[in-house]
Amino acid sequence: DKQRFEDEERRLLEAVAREIGSGVLRSMLHKRLEAAHRETNLYLDIMTHDLKNAENVANLYCDLLLDMLEDDAALYARKLKGSVRKSTRILQNVSTIRRIHQEPPDLKPIPISSVIRAGIDRIPEAKVALFVDTSVEVLADDLLPEIFSNLVGNAVKFGGPDAGIAIRVENDPGEDRTVVVTVEDTGPGIPDGMKEAIFHRFREGKSQGHGDGLGLYIVGMLIERYGGRIWAEDRVCGRPDLGASFRFTLREAVHGETGGHKE
Repeated sequence: DKQRFEDEERRLLEAVAREIGSGVLRSMLHKRLEAAHRETNLYLDIMTHDLKNAENVANLYCDLLLDMLEDDAALYARKLKGSVRKSTRILQNVSTIRRIHQEPPDLKPIPISSVIRAGIDRIPEAKVALFVDTSVEVLADDLLPEIFSNLVGNAVKFGGPDAGIAIRVENDPGEDRTVVVTVEDTGPGIPDGMKEAIFHRFREGKSQGHGDGLGLYIVGMLIERYGGRIWAEDRVCGRPDLGASFRFTLREAVHGETGGHKE
């Protein structure tokens, strides 16, 4: 039947045309998405660079004001300096998330003691006691200090500058070539109902005295990136009001017989 053949041919051509059209549309959308992605990265790079310079200048003026002022005026200057640091930290968190999503992990042996010091050096007001074997190396990348700066920063934020903070690194008794890192503080602690939720993005818990924006979310992402796990506990078992304890695992880098490293 000639008419039937023409109808089938028409339907076939329409189907082919739809597939071609969908492919062209997907290609166009992909190119637009790539262009938008490059543009977004450009804006973020510019903001990160310029705001870092602005932060340095603002901190310089804040330090000058603190040397000149007293009483309430000095208090306001300290609050101003803290706000500048907080704004810069938010931008740093966004930049870190971008790197986590864009850059695959390039894990290599890293001395954990030096990384911990690099992380806490960003928070000079923190009082941290370290219990770390300087010979321990873990498999991670250059984002590892973000874990410690975020955890220590949270402890200072919610426990105040006088909060006691301790960091311990121990062998995991239940798993070979694994270390357990503990970051604990004497702050307000974390209620039992929030100990899992705090690692989710934008979860807040300020009404209970402990909250989080992006910091703990980034910490959880990095621990997963390094093949570990993280959880929150009471510093004193059964007493959440006596402080929090964050514990996470990292894979240990072990020296092989030839002098190299192996997992």
